[in-house]
Amino acid sequence: MNPFFFLNAFLTRKLMSTVSFEKLIDSMPEQAKRYRQIEQSDKLKEYRVLEMTVNGDNFQSAKKNAYSNRKTKAEWLQSDEAKQEARFNELKNDADIQFFLGADKTDIQRAEALDPIFTDDFRWSSFASSPWKAGFVYPTKDFQSNHTYTDELQAYNEGRNVHTQDGTLFIHTRKEHKQAPAWDNKKGMIMKEFNYTTDVINTGVPMSRDGGLVMLKARCHGHVNHGAYLRSDKHLPYISIFDYRNFRMYCGLRTSATNGKEWHLLEGLLPIRDIIFTVAWNRTEIMWFINNMLVYKTANNMPHGEKLYLHLYSYLFAQQRRITEGSLEVKWVRCFNIKD
Repeated sequence: MNPFFFLNAFLTRKLMSTVSFEKLIDSMPEQAKRYRQIEQSDKLKEYRVLEMTVNGDNFQSAKKNAYSNRKTKAEWLQSDEAKQEARFNELKNDADIQFFLGADKTDIQRAEALDPIFTDDFRWSSFASSPWKAGFVYPTKDFQSNHTYTDELQAYNEGRNVHTQDGTLFIHTRKEHKQAPAWDNKKGMIMKEFNYTTDVINTGVPMSRDGGLVMLKARCHGHVNHGAYLRSDKHLPYISIFDYRNFRMYCGLRTSATNGKEWHLLEGLLPIRDIIFTVAWNRTEIMWFINNMLVYKTANNMPHGEKLYLHLYSYLFAQQRRITEGSLEVKWVRCFNIKD
């Protein structure tokens, strides 16, 4: 099933606040569950039977005849038929029945199309006990996965700059000296001195290239660059969910080292308050959302053949005009494959 089937529910709505959009998406699984429970209930079965009976031609004709004079009306009001009608009206005003009849079945199907493969509300107390791993995902464990790059100014600190508090993940960028591995395009992996530390973490959970959806609620602080992206264990392809650098917000993708790069500036977006970022893809198209608003889509340079892994990170680059300490805050993460 196409992941955009789920997202299409939001496209016709006006831009929603983060709070309102979060309430909407949180309610959808519970509404789907409630809908299916009512669908199988004896109460709904009784309602359907009474609906056919009370609205049937024979019932309505008998009632009309009974109401033609006072005596037969009084007899009708004491009859089993009148009791059936009263019960039908009671059920028609029942909260569960009204919910079921008023529900949009397409919305229910949208919620049920999502197959959660990774979720985190960051209620864990230590990084070691968390479902996250420090560093990048690589195809072999022998490769040094917790490295930075020689053209960047931060050392990645093996999860030491990560903590949670009150259901929020923090990746801190701190001014502190550290010697750490860094990848050099000519020399390979070398040791380098850094004056800042931060972290990159990944889920280690592969997502299908055929169709998926990732949502996360985040905000950014400091003169530091922050982001979230999906990439294969071979580095490329790479889908940026968001990349906040030099106080500008970008999204995009890269599928090869020489070309296949597409980047989009999200004008005027400063994530100093919580924003829900979403990326969804299938074999032919990728779409990016800010809350419920579609901000970019492309059918070019589509990634094929690789499973994708979610990474959260902060970084500093050499051309940066100003650097301070800062943090990436993430309130929750939800990753879905799409059910057929």
